[in-house]
Amino acid sequence: MSGNPTLVDANKDRIRCREVQTVSDDTVLTLTGDSISSSHHQWGFGVGPGCPMTSFDDRGMPGNNGVFSYGRRYFDMDGSIVDYDNYARTGYGTGDIIAGRAGPDACGNAWARVASPLGLATARIAKAKADGHQAYHATTGGVNNTNWTTVLTRLAMCRALEFAGETLNPYGVFRFEWAAVGGKAGIVTNGGGCNFWLDLPVGEDYYINIGVPRYDGPAQYSTITAHATRIVNALLTAGADKVVWMLYYDITPANVDVGQYAWAKLKSLLPPSTHSYLPAAPVSTLQPLIDPLWVGTVRGVIGDLNRAIQLGVPFHESVRVALPPPFTPGDIQITAEGGSPHPSPSGQDALANTLAGALNDI
Repeated sequence: MSGNPTLVDANKDRIRCREVQTVSDDTVLTLTGDSISSSHHQWGFGVGPGCPMTSFDDRGMPGNNGVFSYGRRYFDMDGSIVDYDNYARTGYGTGDIIAGRAGPDACGNAWARVASPLGLATARIAKAKADGHQAYHATTGGVNNTNWTTVLTRLAMCRALEFAGETLNPYGVFRFEWAAVGGKAGIVTNGGGCNFWLDLPVGEDYYINIGVPRYDGPAQYSTITAHATRIVNALLTAGADKVVWMLYYDITPANVDVGQYAWAKLKSLLPPSTHSYLPAAPVSTLQPLIDPLWVGTVRGVIGDLNRAIQLGVPFHESVRVALPPPFTPGDIQITAEGGSPHPSPSGQDALANTLAGALNDI
């Protein structure tokens, strides 16, 4: 690959490889997509910019751990894969897959490649075919065209502050309220916010407002549909033998350790002089990430997003849309911010099995 700058850069995202034994039976696996494919794995309750306490592979980019991804797990399952290359990045939308990204990803990592993720993938696929290999490709994409990640992150912050006001309040000085049209039940797609106060008996009080934007998905669905068509057609034109688009799974089973998260979040938002009003140590408490009031709305959002993708993926004998596996609470990470609702190890295994089934169906 040394003579072509695009192929040189494509090789920088090689995660796993095997020695080529026979040309005719060997396969190159490439991935594009967002944090599901990249894969965003948070191991602690770090808050703030740069995704603290978030894992990475040998490339050193937090939020992008190709070893943790379902792509590596499928590589382990299929002994015919000689190269597994992962061009996905956390926070990328379908436009970023197609054209690249001038700014950093969701964890602050620069793209730093000469071509876009799709450009690298198609170059690698073309090289694989020229060398006599099979070429498989899997992708996710679409959620980051919308502001859904921001909506979900802000809702999780509000849930944490609500928990803190009710539970992490040994001196009775915390106060919390939802601020949204329709109240708490209507905030998911309509937007709004929440308010938190530290009411001190003496001295200055402290106020925190978390704004939740109105969900903008309906305005983005037509673009997602068009981009899905463009991405898949480019992969097929490059010579891909099998292309699988992985749809988004139901996140409503997700739990989050709201006690540890609320404790860490409040420590980051309040001045150190007020930390004595918190418990001395975090109180580990699992609660649903998605409040029961929101389950129906959230499932509707995911369903609408998946339909926009399905409308764009071309009908072709070499292409499949992979329906998501049913997730249990244990299949989703319990950390926040950035962890839940991303897959846990068992969730990534379930996605790998789903990919295997879709590839075998082609």
